[in-house]
Amino acid sequence: FAYFDDPRYRKDKRGSGIVKFRYRTLEEEYRTREEDSEEEYESLEDEYKNKTREEEYESLENEYKTREDEYETREDEYGILEDEYETLEDKYGILEDEYRTLEKDSEEEYGSPENQYKTREDEYGILEEDLEEEYGSREDGSENEYGTLEEDSEEDSEDEYGSPEEDSLLKKE
Repeated sequence: FAYFDDPRYRKDKRGSGIVKFRYRTLEEEYRTREEDSEEEYESLEDEYKNKTREEEYESLENEYKTREDEYETREDEYGILEDEYETLEDKYGILEDEYRTLEKDSEEEYGSPENQYKTREDEYGILEEDLEEEYGSREDGSENEYGTLEEDSEEDSEDEYGSPEEDSLLKKE
């Protein structure tokens, strides 16, 4: 039943029934469009949120993968360095063994350096004893000589320059 067919609208107000009908249909159409657009907007918003969450998750996942790859490369580098260190340790051990064998060979061939030092020390002691017997004790003669030399040098300097005690007395007066 349409409003414009209603006799009350025609009698009371001319053409008002059609205007009211048209207004109501436009209002309903507007409401349905508004509801449709709101639903569409909400669905697009949800879709956008889901996409951004997925993209955010993917970016975080990619970042995690790159960090994991970096960790693995560093771990590999560490393993390589560790292997190099072990080979250097092995080389050092080999060189140390070679050095010991060479040292033993040279000791066998030329004698021990410690023994050579002891023999030289013994030779020096013997020479020193011989010199002491021939010229007298180094300690006795040298101290006496040194003492007399010191006294002589003091007397010579006093003769030339005067004694330091006399100088200080003269300055005080």
